[in-house]
Amino acid sequence: MENKYLLGKKTYYVLLVICTLAIITLLLLPSSSFSHAPKIIFWKHSDKVAHFIVFFGESWLLFRSIEFYKAYNFKRISRIVVIFIFFFGLSTEILQGITYNTAKRNFSLWDLFFDVLASIVAVAIINVLSNRLKTKKFF
Repeated sequence: MENKYLLGKKTYYVLLVICTLAIITLLLLPSSSFSHAPKIIFWKHSDKVAHFIVFFGESWLLFRSIEFYKAYNFKRISRIVVIFIFFFGLSTEILQGITYNTAKRNFSLWDLFFDVLASIVAVAIINVLSNRLKTKKFF
């Protein structure tokens, strides 16, 4: 049997915890913390790209972590991942809204939209890659 995982089970779990803590930390830091950061993308809504990237990674790690449990199939894992990311993203947005007075961050439905979109795209890419790995057709 071929090993379809690049990393071991424990590694995925550790990376998932690190990624989750990093996301929470970054999303709850005061907005002034980012004023001196280099401007990589000169676009008004570049924070949506950042949301997409970090939640894509979170979704990927979560999917791979859950996938180690043999009782779950692809559709069930996909649903769990997208629902988890929705509630995780919603929680972080609510916390940003609550901490507005201290952190100057606010609740944004667009941020939540990009969080969930990243999750859906991550699951779709995992599906395509898994199917190609099974059939050995990459191009």
